[in-house]
Amino acid sequence: MKVSNFRTEQTLKKFTEKCVSCRLCFKECEVLSGLNLSPATIAEILLTRDQFSIDFIEAIQKCSLCGLCSHNCPLGLYPNELMMAARELLVSGQTVDSDDYRVLQVDHEHHIFSLYRKTWQIEYQKLHRKQSPVLFFPGCTLSSYAPRLTRTAYYWLQQQGMDIGLNEQCCGLPLESIGLFDRHLKYINRLEKEFSDAGVKQIVTACPNCFYHLQGKFAGIEVLSLYQLLVDAGIRVAAMDGPVTIHDSCPDRLSGQIGCSVRTLLDKNIQVEMIHHKESTICCGAGGLVSMVDPQLSNQRAATRLEEFQQSSTNYCVSACMGCVKRLESVHKELSADKSDNEKPLSQLQIIHILELVFNLRINHEELQQQLELMWQGEQGEQNIQLLTEDTEIQTVT
Repeated sequence: MKVSNFRTEQTLKKFTEKCVSCRLCFKECEVLSGLNLSPATIAEILLTRDQFSIDFIEAIQKCSLCGLCSHNCPLGLYPNELMMAARELLVSGQTVDSDDYRVLQVDHEHHIFSLYRKTWQIEYQKLHRKQSPVLFFPGCTLSSYAPRLTRTAYYWLQQQGMDIGLNEQCCGLPLESIGLFDRHLKYINRLEKEFSDAGVKQIVTACPNCFYHLQGKFAGIEVLSLYQLLVDAGIRVAAMDGPVTIHDSCPDRLSGQIGCSVRTLLDKNIQVEMIHHKESTICCGAGGLVSMVDPQLSNQRAATRLEEFQQSSTNYCVSACMGCVKRLESVHKELSADKSDNEKPLSQLQIIHILELVFNLRINHEELQQQLELMWQGEQGEQNIQLLTEDTEIQTVT
């Protein structure tokens, strides 16, 4: 297949030249092991063929992009980067229809997060600033699904003496994960201009994906983690009525910075690690936008993580990623309704965002799920679907 994107071509060539097909990346990866093709072979197929088998295409789409494969690579390669390049190639060659991911095309005015906020009248207009040296960038999941936590975190930062504004936009990672590399770059460039015009010098993130995705993207702008700021301010979560375990989000795998902050915030609590933790953490099920193409597989991955939570013999699983919390909580609720004879009933287990503990504000997951379902029903649902359908032009980020 003809490769028009230089970055994609370089990634594919890197794997054909450097991967020795040792297949150690197959360990704990059902996508690579199921496909039974080494990263070098995958790259070679993408470079030399014009058509691909259905199994091959589906494997690319079902990759969670979690990076666990890189944890086992003796050469320091990142097969998840290969999968991202493969997605770009499949989308640009129209082998995969990007409209299958329409609700997550965040460079449009209307997408799942903006429509959720619009439907339930969640807005942050009063917290926007035309000029602000510091910008709170909570991430699209937290700002949409946990507005009280988002505002409370903003006001805490303000109380620390920061001249700060708030921006509830997405970091653009979904576009890259879909394979829309050119649109992702355009989106990042527009964000950079917006931040530059506002005089932003520091961005404070609450989402691990945003923290890592925005690193190095904007000249002269430092990207900070809210959780490290909380640690530096001496914030500690009071001891709970039992031990806790921590779900590390996949983008934190390499540096572990956010996971370290979460563990420090919880250092008054007994902490029990799950089998997979820190650099060996596994996906919550939300990674790689897999739920858009295979919801059952996404649920299975979440169920695997919940099983490890259950095996940790703790009642509380704490994470800094709202996307992870939402995915795990949704599947946890489904499994709790089906099982009642476990050693520790699933209904007793709680998945908690670390900010819920820091600010003593709990998310009403039942209400959140109801609102997610209702936004696609009735007259309102018809309007939202129409907005998605009609909004075909990329909108200017404002």
